Amino acid sequence: MTKIYSCLILTFVFALCSCAQQNRSCHPGKWMEIPAVETNDSSNIVSLHMKVDGKLQRNYTFCWNLKHMTADWVAYPLCKSNIGKGKRSNAFGLCPYLPASEQPLLLKGYRRGNGGNYSRGHQIPSADRLEYKANVQTFYGVNMTPQEESMNGGIWAVLENRVREWSQRCDTLYVVSGCLYDNGKEEYVLDNDDKKIYVPDAYYKALLMRKGHEFHACGFILENRPYHSAGISIEKALSLKELENRTGLKFFPLLEDETDRETSVRIRNEIPANVDFWEKGNGQ
Repeated sequence: MTKIYSCLILTFVFALCSCAQQNRSCHPGKWMEIPAVETNDSSNIVSLHMKVDGKLQRNYTFCWNLKHMTADWVAYPLCKSNIGKGKRSNAFGLCPYLPASEQPLLLKGYRRGNGGNYSRGHQIPSADRLEYKANVQTFYGVNMTPQEESMNGGIWAVLENRVREWSQRCDTLYVVSGCLYDNGKEEYVLDNDDKKIYVPDAYYKALLMRKGHEFHACGFILENRPYHSAGISIEKALSLKELENRTGLKFFPLLEDETDRETSVRIRNEIPANVDFWEKGNGQ
């Protein structure tokens, strides 16, 4: 059956979510970072906002998977002006737009389930949103996944740092961070209320930089396991098309509107190691 995708308007209502009362939007609208989604999946998508210089801006959008109790992906724009200044809040809490019974409570971290011990891994990093209220939102359970501890503090953290560095050298870096469940292990941990949270097999990042009218894209996939080295080389990056083939998603569907079909295809097929912006040959 042919899938019909829509990223122009993602309209949905949660029983406990009132946009008017919270003065926030529950739909992302036409934003570059939002992956294309099937029209019948839009009820799983929630967008959170923050204030930057007194103006309401988007913080991040997530696609919630109730079965796994993790977000399939978290998407957000990153630039010099929206990182902000401040410290890590460590304010682990709940998203006000989902019922408490449908999201993990992680004040005390994960408890062992049928597998090992895992860290509370951010999909949008705390360091990408340093203003206090914006940072608190990054500590919602919906932004957490069970991530192997040495990966979380090692190679994944290195990649997150590189993403922030790249965002400082362009107008905007559009980021999609997600997790994959594709080997059938069904390993899980428990939250503080004994709800099952399934452990991802791998994580990915899709990146699209914009500088004026120039765009470049790349992607990364890392298995959820220990790594002997925290170094990450751009030579290991994937083209956006390769990442789309692996994940089954179409990233940055509005790119064609901003350029044209031929240019969009070229950007999706770029080999990141051949693009100077991604600092060819820099492995740290």
